[in-house]
Amino acid sequence: MTHHPTPQNNEVLRLQRRLARSDMRRAELEHLIDTGQAFQRSVLAQVEKAKAELQKLNEQLQQEQARSDRLLRSIMPNSIAEELKRHNGVTPRRCENATVMFADFVGFTAKSETLDPLVLLRILDYYYSEFDRITARHSIEKVKTIGDAYMCVAGLNDDPASTAHVIAAAQEFLGFVAQARPPSLDPQAPLWQIRIGINSGPVSTGVIGQERLSFDVWGDTVNIASRIVDASAPNEIRLSRSSMDLLPDTSGFGSCGQVNAKGRGMIDLFCPT
Repeated sequence: MTHHPTPQNNEVLRLQRRLARSDMRRAELEHLIDTGQAFQRSVLAQVEKAKAELQKLNEQLQQEQARSDRLLRSIMPNSIAEELKRHNGVTPRRCENATVMFADFVGFTAKSETLDPLVLLRILDYYYSEFDRITARHSIEKVKTIGDAYMCVAGLNDDPASTAHVIAAAQEFLGFVAQARPPSLDPQAPLWQIRIGINSGPVSTGVIGQERLSFDVWGDTVNIASRIVDASAPNEIRLSRSSMDLLPDTSGFGSCGQVNAKGRGMIDLFCPT
């Protein structure tokens, strides 16, 4: 007996086929959603990893910039360092009333010939590190060290008290060297001695070099300060008349000879009494 599908049966079959297709589509959609969510999680994880790496690199960059900034400020005045950072260059300047100080060690050449170079370096570092701290306290700019000579300058910011600051720093230099014994120095060896020369007047300042920058100060004022330190006695301070003229009170100073400065003739020297 042959059964012919009824309209009702046909409708049921159509519904069953549509349901089957719907289930397939639902499965495909769920798979697509799962795949999309997995991809999203992967992308988010990669983004978070990239952010962490970028943050680490940024921290390293900031640390390196801070280190470079400290290094830059250790070799030149803050105002010069700021100008160099902002404009990638420094305009040369002239200051009319700067005070230059040289301090050098007595008998350094003989010491350098007998001491081990590493020991000599440690001794100089011991003294110069303290000189750096002293000059910083008195708002004096370290210019450079030339072997055993320590050169610094004040008054580049037109501070009228800069010469007095230099005198105070020079006295602290003497006090430190007179009592300090570097750990590297032989306990039986005599303490080192220094001479100090100070002169005031006009100077020119600027930064030299492109790859290896160097802040420097030039002028006859510098040359005379160098001559004065050569004429100074061990553990004593000598300063010129031009420096005396910038001091608010000279009652604690007396005359102590002269020095012949090339192109300037004999210059009167003074020292604390």
